[in-house]
Amino acid sequence: MKNIDLAWLRPVTEKVVPVLKKYRAVLIVLIAGVLLLASGGLFKDTQQVKAPSAEGLEPALFDLDEFEQSLNEQLSAIDGVGRVSLMLSLEETEESVYAVNVRRTENGASVQSYESNLTVVSDGSYGENPVTVKNLLPTFRGAVVLCDGANNTTVRYAVTQAVSTLCGVGTDKVTVLKMAADS
Repeated sequence: MKNIDLAWLRPVTEKVVPVLKKYRAVLIVLIAGVLLLASGGLFKDTQQVKAPSAEGLEPALFDLDEFEQSLNEQLSAIDGVGRVSLMLSLEETEESVYAVNVRRTENGASVQSYESNLTVVSDGSYGENPVTVKNLLPTFRGAVVLCDGANNTTVRYAVTQAVSTLCGVGTDKVTVLKMAADS
């Protein structure tokens, strides 16, 4: 086996080691940052989010009936509530905000014109879909809840708080009433 001459390494280490000792905290932070970047999301949630396909560009719409059904199930699980019937009223419906390209042109000192175009994505078969920037969920106006346990103030309070929290309305916008026995 051949011996490797490392004599040239001694002068380099004599110069580098004091610098490394002086700036060791900075180096530790730098190395930690590089390791985090190199991990490439190793510590992220393992659930993958799929990109929408060309035919699936439309966002999922809010379904009021499905939301009411889910809320009915949650309310009926509260101790003492019994049967539940819920009705929600909407202040505003769902709205989609689309990406728009705006171009400004100036003709002289005081004349300006604006032109805007809706940004679209081609689906590959001569169809185009607008690019959605965000979807605004509906705003609730209020709620009426009919339940068997509405005579109990604790149950009425729990139902009011639950509906208020889930729908984002004040407790004064939630009415909890006793359900008729024959319903």
